[in-house]
Amino acid sequence: MSYTEFRDGYKKETAPGTSIITAVGDSTNVFGAISQESEHPSPVAVTKFTSTGVNTKEVGAGLMWKSHYVIMGMYGLVLQNGVPLWAVMGKSSTAGADPYTHTITPTTDGSPIPSFTLNHEQKGSATNEEYQFMGCKFDSLALVHDMKDAPFLMARIEVRGLGAQDGIALTNDPTLPATANTDPYVELTRTWDVGGTPVSIAGLQSVEINIANGLTPKYSHDWSANSYVGMWPYVLLENQRKEYRISMQLHPNTIERRMWDSLISSTTEITTTLKWTRSANDYIQVTAIGPVTKHEKKTPDTGDALIEEVEIIPYSMSIEVKDSIAGGAYGE
Repeated sequence: MSYTEFRDGYKKETAPGTSIITAVGDSTNVFGAISQESEHPSPVAVTKFTSTGVNTKEVGAGLMWKSHYVIMGMYGLVLQNGVPLWAVMGKSSTAGADPYTHTITPTTDGSPIPSFTLNHEQKGSATNEEYQFMGCKFDSLALVHDMKDAPFLMARIEVRGLGAQDGIALTNDPTLPATANTDPYVELTRTWDVGGTPVSIAGLQSVEINIANGLTPKYSHDWSANSYVGMWPYVLLENQRKEYRISMQLHPNTIERRMWDSLISSTTEITTTLKWTRSANDYIQVTAIGPVTKHEKKTPDTGDALIEEVEIIPYSMSIEVKDSIAGGAYGE
């Protein structure tokens, strides 16, 4: 047998860790065009051993055990809508009719970020295999746009989960949310605002926006139906503060002096706006407030272009997405 085709879908959970994909006729969505190489959140067992006996090199039967499972994965996507951004930030509110405007921010009422059941199917010539990962949350997400090597918006997503089990051979293919645009985001405009005067970020070669939730799995001695399940995490706790980072590679231009002046000053009220546009009614706009914390200075090799790295650490971030997808796909 050989596995040459793969099918992956998600569905938002009602209770974290409890599968919401339970029947062959269930419908699932896909977060975006999935990279041809992905690492699913398959559990990895951490093992423990007792000490060996005198002059022996192995423990006896029953003297090693699975301590707990670590459940992590990594997905690469061509971003096709703003749903993954809601999944990592936690809150979305939608205004208007088609086209809708989704405002995506962190929660302010103590609500956790959403969790999902992921169903992974391996299609083979003689047989198929199906796997499920439950309680999956976005631990971190990186938005990446490389003007030279990958001139469109991509996302790199780190996932943590609560459990795993056999999956289901679904009769329905995973789909993007209804009326989603399948095109990538290509056109990027960017501005940097200090003192109320937005200036275009010229000479930009690449940009990466990182959003991190700092999820920590917690374990306990739990039992269910007379079976010990304490080796699985029972909850994923988020850091008190979301961590943001914007890294830019740029050829120094008119913006360079302002960024350098920001680095060496105590100013923090600086707004960075990055907007990916497919049309006037179809875009993703990230607005971040925070200072420049790094602006490297170097001399390149003779003949090479001068490319410098600028790092911004925002304390606040909000995302506006305009598209034809109703708010239900954004967890509303």
